[in-house]
Amino acid sequence: MKKLFLPFVLITIFSQVNAESSSQEQAKSILQTLRQDLTSLSADFQQQEIDINQNESEVSSGKVWLNSPNQFRWEYIEPAPQLIVANGEQVWIYDEDLEQVTIKPQDSSANPIYVLLDDSKTDKNYQADLIKISPIDEENNYSWIELTPRNQNDEVKQIWLGVEDNMIRVLQIRNQMDNNVVFKFSNTTRNPEIKSDLFNFSVPDGTDILMENPGFGESDY
Repeated sequence: MKKLFLPFVLITIFSQVNAESSSQEQAKSILQTLRQDLTSLSADFQQQEIDINQNESEVSSGKVWLNSPNQFRWEYIEPAPQLIVANGEQVWIYDEDLEQVTIKPQDSSANPIYVLLDDSKTDKNYQADLIKISPIDEENNYSWIELTPRNQNDEVKQIWLGVEDNMIRVLQIRNQMDNNVVFKFSNTTRNPEIKSDLFNFSVPDGTDILMENPGFGESDY
């Protein structure tokens, strides 16, 4: 019986390796199909934060526009207006109620939002696996892709993408404190015509401006 033990262990190990390799290949294939000929994206979104104790924040909602490779406009409408705009070089974070805007240099590798459009950033920064269990507590028919940062010091611990009909329906981001941010997308349009000025921001008169200089901390965008 002892002679059978080692071959059995080896078969088990190789089976696990093949399964892991297969899940990674399937995930990569889904992402490649999803992003094929994809240069821009627009959608409505709902956003909710869920902490480690499963306490849920108020739901925020709004509209998002993405333009490959690194431009985006994230417009919050409810419960309070806020705007995040990135043009590929810098980011504006505008709080209408506070009449305040923060301007910072853009780090095109840090924000997990880029995984929605950019294959190269995903391959470089994350390992992708196809998983069978939904990370959110609801029934769905999505294909779930789990992205694990290759850099273990990354602020992001895990990312999940819920994909259906060649569209990303859910984006869930978990940080190292096991707090989650869940984005749910609807009314998604592939490759809409987006005017370039949508990714720039003119500071309204009377707005307080806070500048974040390069080298002062790390940008999340």
